[in-house]
Amino acid sequence: MECHEFPKLLAKSLPKQKERHPKAEGAATYTGHIYAVMKSAEVLVEKLGSRILEQLDLKDIEPERFAATVKLGAYLHDWGKANQHFQEMVYLKSEDDKIPQGRKQLLKAWKQHGERQMIRHEVISGILALQVPGFREWLSYCPNADLLLAVWAAMGHHLKMEVKDSPIIQGTGTSLNIYTKHSDFKSLLKMGIKFLGLPKSKLILPKENWSVFELEVAFTALVQEFTQAEKQMDEQQKKFIAAVKATVLAADMAGSALAGGNYEIEEWVEEVLSRVLSEEELQNVLTDRLEGQELREFQKQIAAPGRRIKLVKAGCGTGKTIGAYAWAKTRAIDSKLFFCYPTMGTASQGYLDYAHDSEIEATLMHSHAEIDLEELLTTKELEETEEDRKNNEEVRETESRITSLLAWQHKLMVCTIDTVLGLMQNNRKPLYSWPAISQAAFVFDEVHAYDSDLFGALLRFLQTFRGAEILMMSASITREQERAIRKVVEELGETITVINGPKELEQVKRYRLYYLPEVSDPKTLPEIWPKVLNVLKQGGKVLWVTNSVQTCIDLYRLAEKQLSEHLPGVSVQRLIYHSRFRYQDRKQKHEAVIEAFKGTDPVLAITTQVCEMSLDLSADLLVSAIAPAPALIQRLGRLNRRGIQDEKTGEYRLVSGKVCDAIIYPWNAKQPYKKSELDTGKALIDRLAGGEISQQDLSEVAAELGSMSYKPVDCEWLDGIWATRPGALRNPGYTVTVLLQDDIAKITQAAKNSDRSFMKEAQNWAVSIRPMPGFQKWKRKKFYRCAPSDVIQYSEETGAEPCKPSP
Repeated sequence: MECHEFPKLLAKSLPKQKERHPKAEGAATYTGHIYAVMKSAEVLVEKLGSRILEQLDLKDIEPERFAATVKLGAYLHDWGKANQHFQEMVYLKSEDDKIPQGRKQLLKAWKQHGERQMIRHEVISGILALQVPGFREWLSYCPNADLLLAVWAAMGHHLKMEVKDSPIIQGTGTSLNIYTKHSDFKSLLKMGIKFLGLPKSKLILPKENWSVFELEVAFTALVQEFTQAEKQMDEQQKKFIAAVKATVLAADMAGSALAGGNYEIEEWVEEVLSRVLSEEELQNVLTDRLEGQELREFQKQIAAPGRRIKLVKAGCGTGKTIGAYAWAKTRAIDSKLFFCYPTMGTASQGYLDYAHDSEIEATLMHSHAEIDLEELLTTKELEETEEDRKNNEEVRETESRITSLLAWQHKLMVCTIDTVLGLMQNNRKPLYSWPAISQAAFVFDEVHAYDSDLFGALLRFLQTFRGAEILMMSASITREQERAIRKVVEELGETITVINGPKELEQVKRYRLYYLPEVSDPKTLPEIWPKVLNVLKQGGKVLWVTNSVQTCIDLYRLAEKQLSEHLPGVSVQRLIYHSRFRYQDRKQKHEAVIEAFKGTDPVLAITTQVCEMSLDLSADLLVSAIAPAPALIQRLGRLNRRGIQDEKTGEYRLVSGKVCDAIIYPWNAKQPYKKSELDTGKALIDRLAGGEISQQDLSEVAAELGSMSYKPVDCEWLDGIWATRPGALRNPGYTVTVLLQDDIAKITQAAKNSDRSFMKEAQNWAVSIRPMPGFQKWKRKKFYRCAPSDVIQYSEETGAEPCKPSP
């Protein structure tokens, strides 16, 4: 196709005229999109440039060099979209009448090369910038910028830049038109003169038709140059490269999402990144949590001035969280705060997936002017390969961008550890959250529960973020883990402050462990129920934790039968809590469990692992399937938790006035734990079963159980250098977030009643489930799949579960 057949180059597809915002067309054009990304980059470096260099301790990098390199990377990032195959694809995807030469002719041309692009547009951007002599010489005059690093950032902004022998997709033809003589490309060159200070010059524009051979030769030359440059890179330069890439990617995301809607990019980015915590806001959180009490001495030690990195070793229920907020009051002023837990995130809400404890925290975790998610979906990224279509890349990309943009807006993120440490492996959501992470302080809670890869990523994070304020907390850190942390911190030339929990709390005997080596019926667990019923009959509270959602639901139903048969005259609150509820229902379940344990009536709460990190309650009896040692310790932290300290003597006593029992029974299913993980739980039980134990006993045994060595891991974000691809932070628990087909009409009506967009309302109705055969073919509503009612059944009482096959 000749260039005149595309009178206007596009960067993104266009929805139907009547369905798009008036600014959407301009934002989707080639020049309009690149302009929007450049403007976003300008604000990011102006607002965060110095803070980023401080966070990574890049003392030798001048802010002007960082800013200029980011802006040049933003300018170059989509140069390569000015090519024949990309323009054919984007025009065909557009639901607009402005199709050059007619859709049939365009489709015919698209089919001639197998309906695929010959080469990714990011590679073309690199080739144009560095392998066309005239362009390279001209770009090298960009004041203060590092051209090579800017190209690496431009080529890596889709996380798909890998070392390959050839970037060419076979069967896509013998040549490709790259429209460097198009009027829009010429306008782009003028943009560089205006915004980057590039010199006015009569550039000799290259020919537009490139053969496959020429493209392969140019790519080979690029790789050779990149490989040679890599050899000169030290750790500081790696961090600089990573920061430039992340900032260009953030600029592209903001420019893509905001340019086609009711947002002035510069004003929005400036405003949301100014939303940082004040001393007054953190004091309000503390006042609310303390409920009129004073900070304990232990909590004051956490908050006290001192070293940049602190490690708190204290059991569950000792007040670590209040101590962390007291620490943040001095360490997170004018920053955002990430409060990270080690459990796996499953819900599309991401940062909203953890329940907060007060309205004050809720205010800090939510924005008063959040982005209209529905509007963002009109400017989503395009699928560019058949593989992308198979993997639903477009959907995941859109979801990641939306949840990450929400993080830009919030002052406090209570989230999974993946939200932060995933950055080290180029995971999408944390990488897109870079503008928030780059100006944050961090609390890493329950670090003992990290697997070896996750812990290695934490160590690499400590090595990298040498300017960040970091607080780590653990109920039972192993000696090997503590030794590894100390080693990394000492290698930085720093010293870590270690704070132990208050002895008067840690040494109190709270628990008595009983292990049932076998049960006669794994489904009904007859050996356990007499003890449960007896505690409930006496008005006590029982927490029962199992390892899967379905067994949780089955036990909840079994409990109804047990209670009606054996305690017919006792009013027992029977509750269930797991991760397969609609988000709004899950919040209600969470609050219901918390409130029930505060009351005076007997309670039986049946939960999954979600109780380990997010339920602040105190049970009289714990029943649990066996789990890894760190998980068992967390579950025990919900047993006999409450204590009172005498103001005069300082003596500490338990509210219950007794030692409480924990009954552990076997778990024979292959999921969710490996046998080696369950063996650590069995070892803990073998050491402690039968006697009265304290949190200190748990901590001491747990410290001895670790036999694994820990060291910083290789990470894609830093070690990829010019290559940019996502890596694995840990083995994920695979879930998909869906809407229920029967809920679509309800969501639509609720959105209408509340004057909210469908997507904003849909967040409250989203459910995370495990994939099942054929789920890829379910219909979509926006980026959610819709679970058919004959496949997934849902009850507000018990949550989502697969429909049972008809007899």
